[in-house]
Amino acid sequence: MSARERAGIVWVLLAAGGFSVMPTLVKITFAHSTFSPMDIAIWRFLFAVPLMWLLVLASRRNAPRKSKSDAPVRQAVLIGMLLSAAVLLAFFGLERLPGSTYIVLFYSYPAMVVLLSRLLGEAIGARAWLALGLALTGVVLTVPDFQAGGVDRFGVALVLANAAIVAIYYLLSKRALAGVVDISGASAWMMLGTLLVLALLIPLRGLQMPPNALTLLMLLGIATLGTVLPVFGINLAIQRIGAAQASLISTVEPPLSMLVSMFVLGELILALQWVGAALIIGSVVVLQLRPRNRLDISIAHEAG
Repeated sequence: MSARERAGIVWVLLAAGGFSVMPTLVKITFAHSTFSPMDIAIWRFLFAVPLMWLLVLASRRNAPRKSKSDAPVRQAVLIGMLLSAAVLLAFFGLERLPGSTYIVLFYSYPAMVVLLSRLLGEAIGARAWLALGLALTGVVLTVPDFQAGGVDRFGVALVLANAAIVAIYYLLSKRALAGVVDISGASAWMMLGTLLVLALLIPLRGLQMPPNALTLLMLLGIATLGTVLPVFGINLAIQRIGAAQASLISTVEPPLSMLVSMFVLGELILALQWVGAALIIGSVVVLQLRPRNRLDISIAHEAG
């Protein structure tokens, strides 16, 4: 495994770690405010976009003066606008479905990425299919109450549409970021595109102000750990190891979320959930068993 691939794996794990904290931060926000999911979605990017641009300015300050940003601005903004649809579908889906049901349905997106990659001509080996099966089985086991109660069919459709958009985001990001050096700049433009769409909702529905310091702190956590770090990390990972492998490794997020909920919220973790977590981790190990994973490595050649 090359140093580039190792860095990509580290970045996708950091991104998954950031995303895994967000559900707990959202639960705390709901408990200490009257915020709706839409309020959190808008505040998330109102805070995240300036933070991301501060990261961009800091990175450029340390770069050589003659170097210019090679971020694909127009493509990045359009991808960000597409991602806003995923953000909105996610919160609407969460309004209609239990969180566990949402997780299981949402994490169908790695399968969509792999299948779309295959349709686009990527060589997907048997080891990758095995890893995908382990990961999806593990996701189902980490949320054993998936079958409890009736399921809102419209909510299911919303979440599957969300997963499909995220899968397309992975593939579009791979193509747009091939060879790009200024990943922080590209990530910032993507997030700005998302904010532009969400900002259009403010005149239509209004926006609640954070009612207390704890809510403000949670929103900042959602913006930094749950948005800036994951978006930046995933973009770097996609560039280094490709869309399919990055999406498969990102399935470590459900067990990480489970651990955060256990330690912060005191939630009980069942033995079956630990089995599911082990299967997800096993899927990541399977992907790394050979010296150089051939899954979706075309990005390495495109990026040089």
